[in-house]
Amino acid sequence: MAHTKYFVNDKRVSSVTTIIGNNLGWNFYPLLNWNLKLVKQGLDPKEELKSAGRIGTLAHIMIEQFTIGGKVFLDGYSPSEISQAKQAYYNYLDFAEAYKPEIIHSELQMVSKKYKFGGTCDAVAKVNNKLMILDWKSSNSLHSEHKIQIAAYAKMYEENTGERIKGALIVRLDKDKKEYEVEHLKIKDLNWGWKMFKLLLKIQENKR
Repeated sequence: MAHTKYFVNDKRVSSVTTIIGNNLGWNFYPLLNWNLKLVKQGLDPKEELKSAGRIGTLAHIMIEQFTIGGKVFLDGYSPSEISQAKQAYYNYLDFAEAYKPEIIHSELQMVSKKYKFGGTCDAVAKVNNKLMILDWKSSNSLHSEHKIQIAAYAKMYEENTGERIKGALIVRLDKDKKEYEVEHLKIKDLNWGWKMFKLLLKIQENKR
């Protein structure tokens, strides 16, 4: 799946995930350990990472398209990837049944003209009558950088709409078994995440 390109005043700007990935140092060693573990198992880390990305992409497509009654094309995905993406989607259905989010926007592409970055958030929804950012994760665990990512989406949404985000839900959809995990982010969590993201913007701005 091609990466989305974001532009401010006809100039290309970096995405939220690129800014975090290129400038946040504390996820280096966990990723290195993950690579070493795969090598010991005789697996190719690059191929495993690509496959994990395809599974996550397909799960996101299933959530978006099946929600609106659309179609999902499975060309290019392996049987294992399709099976795992389906499991993540079924777990999304369990989450939706429990939390009953009123989806307002799905796969919403945005840019911040003020801070010059872009990104696509999975969903904006009302949950218990509160306007929230929702993000689907098919990873094996949740990490602090996810909070930073969601905070950047929340700030972009507020900049573009003038509406106040009241919180966020990071939803980890297990791709191997019937299970989902929800992390609730309050305003103080989003404020912390935005503070961290602005530091990453500053690091990127001062790179040589």
